[in-house]
Amino acid sequence: MKMKSFFAPTVEEAIEQARHEMGPEALLVNSRKAPPEARGLGEYEVVFALLPEEADNKESQPPAPPRAESASSNPVTLELSGLRKQVEEMGRALTSLRAHASSLAVPAPEFAEIYLRLIEYDFSAELAQEIVKQAHARLDADPASWSRRKAPFEASSIERAVRTELEYLVSVDATLETPPEKARVVALVGPPGCGKTTTLVKLAVSNGLASARRVHLISADTRRVSGAEQLRTYAAIIGATFDAVDTPLGLQQSIEAHREKGLILVDTPGYGAVDMDEAAEWARFFSNQPGIEVHVVAPAWMRSADLGRVLDRFEIFSPAKLIFTRLDETSSAGAMISESVRTGKPVSFLTCGQQIPEDLEPATAGRLLELVFERPAVRAVSAA
Repeated sequence: MKMKSFFAPTVEEAIEQARHEMGPEALLVNSRKAPPEARGLGEYEVVFALLPEEADNKESQPPAPPRAESASSNPVTLELSGLRKQVEEMGRALTSLRAHASSLAVPAPEFAEIYLRLIEYDFSAELAQEIVKQAHARLDADPASWSRRKAPFEASSIERAVRTELEYLVSVDATLETPPEKARVVALVGPPGCGKTTTLVKLAVSNGLASARRVHLISADTRRVSGAEQLRTYAAIIGATFDAVDTPLGLQQSIEAHREKGLILVDTPGYGAVDMDEAAEWARFFSNQPGIEVHVVAPAWMRSADLGRVLDRFEIFSPAKLIFTRLDETSSAGAMISESVRTGKPVSFLTCGQQIPEDLEPATAGRLLELVFERPAVRAVSAA
């Protein structure tokens, strides 16, 4: 399968580029706001794919001649024409998809559409295949389907079965109760710019001060200019005690000195891929401290492959849970669910903005599934 990304100021322009270059047989795989590192290429990114036969045929054909400008300049006519064209292309794509169902590793042709929908939502191919396989097995074992075993399953039944499988797979745990006779100690780790400090303050307010628990904040962020001072300011505003430390020993001493507090939250430096050698000392400390619960913080908009690399990097900290920030910058939970399943770690909290603490919410299976099912199947049509 040949896949390519196209960038443009609008989704429609990006789709037009893709159709012109790859032809009407190309399938829309994904559309979203371009990630920050690619914003220079365009505000939006769409990913199109050609199935094997179409890709071979496309490469063997000469380039299409430039198309003549439309004779009509009426914007309503142009928009209706564009929508009609997209609907026709969707029909052709679905026909092609069903013809190539076996190459997509789906158990039956009618499951091909939901499989590609999961791929569009950035589920890993392996997880998407497993979900579809289990959904098919669930429907096939239903006595209600035995009388019509040879007929294709209905799309609504397939979606319900897939949702049921996801409900079994999604793992969440937003509990931060204080253990008996000692404080709950939580440390946040993650890449630079993922929102650790703001998230930590949101946790302090919503899970500490709001429930009358005394809170102690600790900053181990000595790499970032004024990193500790930012958290010191937040601590003063919300009425929490604060320490800045620069060694694991200093952190241990601060925790022991504030054991009477209900909640101790630890902020750490943001480590990029090239900084992990510097993280080794802190990682060894946290790995040897079962009383400290480590959460990896990562942006929700990261694509599945990139998110997987980030979570694998921070595995040296022996994290227990995952926090996803900037939920307002994505419309899909595929990568979050995929990586939670792959790593075996539950999602604890989600954030969707900068307001404290309003933009923090405990993760729930329903909230994550909402991002998968309660949105248009093809965002390009909605945008048009």
